[in-house]
Amino acid sequence: MGDKLLTISPFNRVEGDLEIKVRLKDGEVVDAYASGVMFRGFEKLLRGRDPLDALVFTCRICGICSGSHSTAASNALRSALKIHMPPNAYLCRNVVMATETVMSHVTHFYAFFAVDFVNKRYSGMPTYKVLLERFASFSGRSYVKALRIRRKILEILGLFAGKWPHTLALQPGGTTRPVDRSEIVRAMGILTEFRSFIEESLLNCSLDRWLDNKSLTGVESWLGEDNHEDSDLGLFIRCGRERGLDRLGKGPCRFLSCGGYDLPDGTAWLKGGYFDGDLNPFDQTKITEHLKYSWFKGNGDAEHPENGTTEVDLDKVQAYSWAKAPRYDGRTAETGPLARMIVNQDPLAIDLVGCLGPNVFTRSLIRLHEAVKLVRQIGIWLQQIDPSQPFYARSEKVEEARGVGLTEAPRGILGHWITIEDYKIKNYQVITPSAWNLSPRGLDDTPGPVEQALIGTPVEDAENPIEVAHVIRSFDPCLFCTVHTLIGDDNARSFVLTTA
Repeated sequence: MGDKLLTISPFNRVEGDLEIKVRLKDGEVVDAYASGVMFRGFEKLLRGRDPLDALVFTCRICGICSGSHSTAASNALRSALKIHMPPNAYLCRNVVMATETVMSHVTHFYAFFAVDFVNKRYSGMPTYKVLLERFASFSGRSYVKALRIRRKILEILGLFAGKWPHTLALQPGGTTRPVDRSEIVRAMGILTEFRSFIEESLLNCSLDRWLDNKSLTGVESWLGEDNHEDSDLGLFIRCGRERGLDRLGKGPCRFLSCGGYDLPDGTAWLKGGYFDGDLNPFDQTKITEHLKYSWFKGNGDAEHPENGTTEVDLDKVQAYSWAKAPRYDGRTAETGPLARMIVNQDPLAIDLVGCLGPNVFTRSLIRLHEAVKLVRQIGIWLQQIDPSQPFYARSEKVEEARGVGLTEAPRGILGHWITIEDYKIKNYQVITPSAWNLSPRGLDDTPGPVEQALIGTPVEDAENPIEVAHVIRSFDPCLFCTVHTLIGDDNARSFVLTTA
């Protein structure tokens, strides 16, 4: 088999359009390029505006994790304005962030990822019929249930964020949407309904029983109990390994998390860190952006985002992406649920990576594992809110300041950096999770995490490269189910990945 170039464009996604090019040789990906193909430039829109305008603009960067951008922007402003929030504000913000993350994880699994299991490639497998009944787009039993319960859990965001997406309730001094006792009780009821879906459809067991699993061996034992193997998660575990997902998509094996869910006592529910075999504390000053292969001015420099700019250079010959290339201490790093769990030494994540490595199967299983943990934690935070106490502290304008706002969005580390001069925004820079995972090559020509994960992927059928789709979707870049590709010459291929 000779060389073939596959160009998959666009991978439709909420955060922008993604183009993937992979070169095949003898049925294996030997090179890969991930390109952000749409320029947005939110940072340029903010220059010269009132600092609080960042809250209005940045929550519109993404429609599926806008609460994360609201959190990062308000954190950056709180850092700049030196404000202290009341305890209730921390708890309410955590409820918003955790609810958004759980909603995102469940949506990803049922609407974006599991749909690929009913690709025609797998039609000859024994489990295909049950997969079709569960996960087919718009008709699968579990697919429909998930979309219905997704709508239900969003009601918690209505209670705590005022609206979703694009809430303005999350402010530097806390939240302007206080809740009373009756609203907390209502939120608990909604959470109970969502928890029932998780326990009855996803797990076929209680949250606590699933969270007892600390190892791959434990998961395998869990599969053999009761009817766990017939749950949606059990079906994924069986079919995922049957389809070889535990052998696809090995990334850089370096994991980065800034930590998240700040608590009133100054700690955080998720700690930050950098894991490359050893666990080191997270240090945001080690973050830089490389522009060598991006359509922005700058070539040989690695800049910290606080000093970064967003100036277009369409004539850069080697550029192939509108995404910059974030690096930590000069190196690529995977971010997201797997990274968070590795950094926080979650026993199941540590054992899965130790036994199987970071791959499509591990990434996807740990994403759902994190969702289960968060469902339980949301209930704890709801019970800790005291409606009789303040939710918000007022802030004053400052003439000059710098601030950084970091948080863990569903897909990974999200950072906002703001510089204020003469009471106005002088510079504003954002690094999203997809910028980390889907970055182009850096100054040393090392591919980004998704590019690295794609290289070495076996592709059985160049007309239907479902293996490539599995790898990309395991990083959750907000994909819809159908992928359209460019038409090429005899050495390229054009195709549509369908759900049946």
